[in-house]
Amino acid sequence: MQDYGIWTVITPLVTITLAVLTRQVILSLLAGALVGYTVMADFNPLVGVQHTLDNIIDVFASAGNTRSILFCFMVGGIIRLVQVTGGTQGMVHWLTEKANVINNRYAVQLLAMITTMLIFIESSISLMSAGTVTRDLASRYNISREKMAYIIQSSCVSSCSSVMMNGWGAAMMAIIGVQISNGFLQGEPFNILLHSIPYNLMAWFSLASVLFYIFSQKSWGPMAVADRRAASGKALRDGAFPIAGHDDVELITSDSRGHPLNFVIPLATTVIMVPIGLYITGDGNIAHGSGSTAVFWAVMAGTAVSFVYFLCRNILTVDEFFTHLLAGYSSMMPLGAIMTLAFLMGNLSAELHTGQYITQSIEGVLPAGFSASFVFLIAALMSLATGTSWGTFAIMIPIGVQISAATGIDPHLMIGAAISGSIFGDMTSPISDTGIVSSMATGNDHVDHIRTQFPYVLLTGMAATLCFAVFGWISLG
Repeated sequence: MQDYGIWTVITPLVTITLAVLTRQVILSLLAGALVGYTVMADFNPLVGVQHTLDNIIDVFASAGNTRSILFCFMVGGIIRLVQVTGGTQGMVHWLTEKANVINNRYAVQLLAMITTMLIFIESSISLMSAGTVTRDLASRYNISREKMAYIIQSSCVSSCSSVMMNGWGAAMMAIIGVQISNGFLQGEPFNILLHSIPYNLMAWFSLASVLFYIFSQKSWGPMAVADRRAASGKALRDGAFPIAGHDDVELITSDSRGHPLNFVIPLATTVIMVPIGLYITGDGNIAHGSGSTAVFWAVMAGTAVSFVYFLCRNILTVDEFFTHLLAGYSSMMPLGAIMTLAFLMGNLSAELHTGQYITQSIEGVLPAGFSASFVFLIAALMSLATGTSWGTFAIMIPIGVQISAATGIDPHLMIGAAISGSIFGDMTSPISDTGIVSSMATGNDHVDHIRTQFPYVLLTGMAATLCFAVFGWISLG
């Protein structure tokens, strides 16, 4: 394994720094990739450019990557159909006027939080559903898009990492199973993970924080600036670049409110198909199913059912259906570019061995009682730099388990610390897929979303760090 030294950390730092300074996420990702591949090419910039271009194409060599990118385009088509037929307006009218369920700012934000938590099977479907159903409602009550993105992403990542019957749980159980087979743990992966979930402090503190900000209506830092702007009726800051949006969609229905079924049927089909796809691809076991395949099947099913439904109800003609479907696809072009470059950066961080370098650089510098905090912090740094919680799980859960075996600290605490640190980066990294989808779902400038959310997540992470230190010493005592 080639050692790239400090350059393995500088590469993601370039991406993050540029994203903050320029607020141009595509430029930042591309620049970070160029730096990384130039380092790997012995600092030959021409070879670095060549490798960058070659590896962009290689992103699509992974079937999972390709399915995920196609999902983003295709879900844009479904959302366009839902909006152009008045489905979103119909759902908003039903929630606010007929059922009178959503009638204030608190209710809108709670709806977003609950929607993401209920659809825990797959994070992208969860985020898109919550964003679609609440976006117009948030505009009605002048809630900032940045606040809505924070609510849905924090709630989604927290619930997906804590509910075991999904792809996240399957991945973690597989990693734990390897540690059992290697003799570092005893028991069944399911039971071990079940007892570790209470120590996923980042998730529980994040959910508590979201509830606090919803009910208190408090905000601070960059989020306060965004909230004041939204309160004045201005959806985006001057110069903002939302990575997707349908703000100016013209309804084709004569009823300006549309019908809520135009919203429910396409999206419900998509959501319901996810666990079915997981069941089929997992040979009858949802936890072992392929997430990327399931969501791709789901969005295909949602498109097919939408076609039949809208044609049978004479809402759209065949030509109108495909015109709006393709218009929805085209609106996702910025997102497709960002997702492609995010996958590229994920591959690059693996080739540079970023995670291993961070771990080895800091290993052994703290007393045993701080081991859980150490695992949390390293996992947080790693996931922030790489933008992946799953990749961090794969590295940090084994490290946590092995530190536990050496120090005598409760292994469930160490696994919980690894999970917590891994989702910290999911909530803060500009190359996190859940962050990108959250920005798309809420019509946000992606850098604005990350910039306003980061202080909130950092404060939560600091609280988690202190608690892991306390639990670590208690475990030893």
